[in-house]
Amino acid sequence: MLREGAYFIDVYGDVYAVKGLVHPPGRVYAVPRLLKQEEMKNLQKALQLVESERVGYLFQDPYTGRRVIAVPRRNIKQVITPSKNIKGPPRLVETAKKLSQVLSQAGVEHGFTGSLLLGTADSDSDIDIVIYGGSREYRKLKTLRLKNILQPVDENMLHMLAESRLDTPFSQPTLATEQRKILTGQFEHSLYTMKIVPKVFWESWSNTRVYPQKFIEAVVEITDARQGFTTPSRYRVKPLDAEAGFSEMISFRSRFAEMGYRGERLRVRGLLEKVAKPGKIYHRLNVGIDAGDYMRVMG
Repeated sequence: MLREGAYFIDVYGDVYAVKGLVHPPGRVYAVPRLLKQEEMKNLQKALQLVESERVGYLFQDPYTGRRVIAVPRRNIKQVITPSKNIKGPPRLVETAKKLSQVLSQAGVEHGFTGSLLLGTADSDSDIDIVIYGGSREYRKLKTLRLKNILQPVDENMLHMLAESRLDTPFSQPTLATEQRKILTGQFEHSLYTMKIVPKVFWESWSNTRVYPQKFIEAVVEITDARQGFTTPSRYRVKPLDAEAGFSEMISFRSRFAEMGYRGERLRVRGLLEKVAKPGKIYHRLNVGIDAGDYMRVMG
């Protein structure tokens, strides 16, 4: 299935990561991971390469209101879905399989994604896992953290996270924020990053139209974070800036999951969007589109 966590190989032999859960008719939202045999770790650079090398993959999207990468389905040669078949350095693979066993025993259905799935992992790679589910799976992961089976990141691992987030320099991880995350942590001295992808998305491609307004900075108070742990994530918020008129904050990037909880205040930057759905029009902040976007817990 073509959803967040999966990959595909196109007719040119390039590898793309599927983004999101809904797609335009005949196309798939995606970002390149291996383009012309070069590993893409910087989103902005990846977009530039697609613009120059694969212009037919660019799509003026009425759903997002932006020009995005949406690969024609006819150009997809092979789909790579998350699985437990992984390749990489023996020690990393061994640790990943032990973690997989722990998750299975806890009743958490999962699959590997990222470099271990693609066979591009090295000794410094983290263990990427995708879970299709919701609050039930999240509670089970919390239990594993409380039992100290899954442990929080330490200072030695913070630099690994920072390396993976160089394309959003203003959202560099802080120890205080990352240590309280359940979906980011360490297992037997290896860094893991998990994302929980909801089985049902809250929007449909055909019935939602988004109109980008402008990039803004604001201070918000979270009023509901029950969907803040998933990818995509969604937070209900109350802006504390008089001029910031939005009630929701979303992100399609897993680094912005678990960034805050109800009652907490965050300083944020993102794209202000007007959203039109049947019988409803509202504004939201989309964080993670631009390199300058961020979420920071205050105080």
